Amino acid sequence: MKRIAVLSDTHEDDLAMELFMSCMEGLDIKDVIHLGDYFDDARVLKDRGFKLIQVPGTWDESYYRDSNVENRKLIKVENWRIFLTHTPESHYNDLREDPKPEEVLEKSQIDIMLFGHTHLAGIHRRNGTVLINPGHLNSYEGRGCPLTYAILEIEKNRLNVEIMQLPENEVRIRKTFLRGPDKRIEEA
Repeated sequence: MKRIAVLSDTHEDDLAMELFMSCMEGLDIKDVIHLGDYFDDARVLKDRGFKLIQVPGTWDESYYRDSNVENRKLIKVENWRIFLTHTPESHYNDLREDPKPEEVLEKSQIDIMLFGHTHLAGIHRRNGTVLINPGHLNSYEGRGCPLTYAILEIEKNRLNVEIMQLPENEVRIRKTFLRGPDKRIEEA
């Protein structure tokens, strides 16, 4: 089993990042995915010893428009195909070669899509794909939503997702998905 923390939209909120990292203590999570806004905020995670995977957000213009930085990534964890993107749809800042999230989702090329941008935490299923928005860690621009992040527990044919709410670090949403022999994903 692989445990991964997922966060997005930190927007230079150092206090929220510190709170997040203190919540990671004792959870045996070594891998973190940061979905942008702001790209440089994730450096502190690397400095603290986390294995980091990240994509830039749309406010990260110097990174987002840099063809040497992947705006979207496809990774595999325990044979689950996971698409990382800041936005759940195409954006006017996209580079021409960036995969379009709508097309990737429509063609069922992935099992999980991780995205941020809206600051609205949620776990949904569409087109056989699990869509996860961890919410945001930005005390200054919460858009009426609490500070949240996600924890993924990934096994070969099982995915547990928890949206955690800060400062209490309590479960806000919890869902489990199972992948059958036919590769279809259903909520448990």
